[in-house]
Amino acid sequence: MPAARKRATRAIIISDLHLGGSPPYMMSRPERLAAFLESLPASLLDDETLELVIAGDFIDFLAIPEQASWTPDPYAARDKLVRTMTGSSVFAPVFAALARLVEAGHRITILIGNHDVELALPQVQDALLAQLGASRHQVLFVDDGRAYRIGRALIEHGNRYDGANVNDWTGLRVIASALSRGEEPPVALKVSAGSLIVENVINHIKPRYPFIDLLQPQGELVALLLVAFEPALAWQADKLARILQGKRLQGENLEGIQPGRTRNVAHLPINEEFDEELSEAFGKTYQQLRQTPTQVGLGDVLSIALAAREDSLAAILARGDSVPSKRLLQIQLAMRRLLLDDHSDRPDGPTEQYGAAASRLIEHSKGEIETVVMGHTHLARQLGEAKRANYINTGTWADVVRVPVGALEDEGTLEVFLRDLHTDRLRDSPRTYADLRVEADGRVMRATLERAAP
Repeated sequence: MPAARKRATRAIIISDLHLGGSPPYMMSRPERLAAFLESLPASLLDDETLELVIAGDFIDFLAIPEQASWTPDPYAARDKLVRTMTGSSVFAPVFAALARLVEAGHRITILIGNHDVELALPQVQDALLAQLGASRHQVLFVDDGRAYRIGRALIEHGNRYDGANVNDWTGLRVIASALSRGEEPPVALKVSAGSLIVENVINHIKPRYPFIDLLQPQGELVALLLVAFEPALAWQADKLARILQGKRLQGENLEGIQPGRTRNVAHLPINEEFDEELSEAFGKTYQQLRQTPTQVGLGDVLSIALAAREDSLAAILARGDSVPSKRLLQIQLAMRRLLLDDHSDRPDGPTEQYGAAASRLIEHSKGEIETVVMGHTHLARQLGEAKRANYINTGTWADVVRVPVGALEDEGTLEVFLRDLHTDRLRDSPRTYADLRVEADGRVMRATLERAAP
């Protein structure tokens, strides 16, 4: 009998789902994701096999009570996952759709991001496999820091190039190794600065600002935006500076080079220039936040009152009062610098260190890599040929908030926008993904960024 013809791989790559947590969820319409997953087999050509790749930040363990930057107890972490998957959880349909893909013989690969490092723990993986009715031969976990390869396509989450959110892979491997044997882990995980931001800042103020975790928190610009929302934070600017190290850390590898490589001094990023406008608007708070922060300590937990002060933005909006002009100016300046505008989702927009890393990997691969796919930034991007990109960022299925350009230019428009934002009515989900066809010989024949139907 003639040998069976090898089939091409149809790789559908999604990332940054952020399933889990308490209302308002980062993904407000999980039924859309479930419907998308159910539709995938019908899109296959006769010579294709389906592989679904979830490229990091699948589960948002940081958002699931008890909220923490890292859940070291494997059974507590497992419980967080089980509560996300089962019972009356709004995310249960997503796991049911994944289970049907496994049952139909399709392959699922799960990469670890920076919000779901607990997925590297054996007990957590076992719980997910049990829910999907799968074995380790049917669902692959890429949980050791490696990139994932399908032929000449390379897939990774992308936080490797973000100093604020790098994973402690060495510690995680040692911990998982011990837990796989029922041993007590001999090391503690080094938690990223980005995760500390979520635990010590974002989770505290989310009850008053439900949209806050939809912004990608980083550095002094987000710190200034938070001060404009909550003036009481200005009194704790020293702690805020230490916790919100993210922007400086993110800027450590703007060239997208291999982490750990020694760089030429001339290529190191210079300090961000002093911003006269921000200094005038925020005064000494801006100066304090620009100072090089020392290591975050256990005592660096912000004292944020559960009830909003009279001068907080939340309290002003709740009373129906006008927002002071100075506060509106502060918010405008911070949002402009953060590029939180409604053009930020352009597929041909800036790719920062992630696009640079992709170009480097392709150039140095001697033809072994043709396409690089990442997530992490929540900004969908496609660079290269229309039908075969060399770099794709999958974007996110979590909600996003876009700021109208008019709100960044006119105080009246901004105030209307803030009132709508405060009532949490401005969320939208990009629902973007990468669609690749990889031939049996490894060639990437198609690589495109797509948006799922509403």
